[in-house]
Amino acid sequence: MSRYRRGMPVKRSLMVGIAACGALVAGLLVAPAAQSIGVLPADPDRRCAWPIVYPQGANYAWPDTDAAYINQAVVIGAKEKVVIQGRDPKARYWSITTYNYEDREVIDRVNDVTVKRAKNGSWTVTVSPKQNPRDPNSLQAAPLPAAGQSPSFRNVTVIMYRVYLSETSTYAGGPLPTVTLVHDDGAQGMRTERLKPCVGNQIRPPDNQPILETASGVPSDYFIRAPGGRFYPSFDTSYLAADVPYDPAKILIVTGKAPSVRKDMRYWSICQNVNVLPLPVVDCASDREIALTDGNYTVAIVGPGQVPDRSAYEGVTFLNWANPGAAAPLPNAFLIVRNILPSPSFKYGIDKVSLGEPASPTMGPYAPIIDHVTLAELAAR
Repeated sequence: MSRYRRGMPVKRSLMVGIAACGALVAGLLVAPAAQSIGVLPADPDRRCAWPIVYPQGANYAWPDTDAAYINQAVVIGAKEKVVIQGRDPKARYWSITTYNYEDREVIDRVNDVTVKRAKNGSWTVTVSPKQNPRDPNSLQAAPLPAAGQSPSFRNVTVIMYRVYLSETSTYAGGPLPTVTLVHDDGAQGMRTERLKPCVGNQIRPPDNQPILETASGVPSDYFIRAPGGRFYPSFDTSYLAADVPYDPAKILIVTGKAPSVRKDMRYWSICQNVNVLPLPVVDCASDREIALTDGNYTVAIVGPGQVPDRSAYEGVTFLNWANPGAAAPLPNAFLIVRNILPSPSFKYGIDKVSLGEPASPTMGPYAPIIDHVTLAELAAR
């Protein structure tokens, strides 16, 4: 099992696999040469930088619709490395995380707080098999194959570049970082290969649906702390989850006190998802979209036709229960509340709740509360 080497514990999935991404390739193809970095997917037309993007490319494993999960997968030799160069995107948050494809758990990560920048504001992050814990920009890759063995899933390094709340017209908040491969060509020495940015149809989902696990043991009338799971988790993010059946006669609402953005945490959101494979997200509201009244929010998750005129309910933020045209009966609402980078001094963040335990009473007034109300009761709030 891979370990995060900067003091963060690895969490095994208990019930929910929440971090959003997807399987990068159905079958691992051996790298072209023993000392040459293997790039996945292995299609020659996809030998480019950042070929898979979620949820734009595929709606798997409950992604947040206000985030982009941008992926590169490689098999790296002992002397080789991947060099990622960029600048901070115009966005609320970004990070780069490395994973072992086999167990999909965090090996290493850097984010916009810990990254070391040059004087001009740029940064360079290096991914290699070497350990360099004193350099936050040096990320460890997946383990090397045993001597004489071909690479397996265990030796595939997944590099994920996360961007939340882009402030530009692009999902990445500006230009994507460059990706340069440093190859070991044996007697011929080292050579560099800068990958061209993926464009058009080069950016597409995996050819095969990833193997996913549905959630179990999640209550319907209150939120519990859920682990990040084994599907590329993020240790900067903590989650609450609830699994609520649809009632056409009542409106499902979630209420609570809103944490202060920047002061209490970097980002928070509420998403409506479906606990049916491939575990899609239906709708999300980020902290900048959620209406507040005296610092409190009311989010209503509504089915088709439940609320004919949403504009009549001032101060209520609406999420769609299902996509247009969804057939009855509607599936349960699988609700996820995210907190990213909560302040250590904020006592009421999701990170303070023990795994599997209810959000209340630890989160106090910041705990999201589930209720079912009539239209009249919704209007009176």
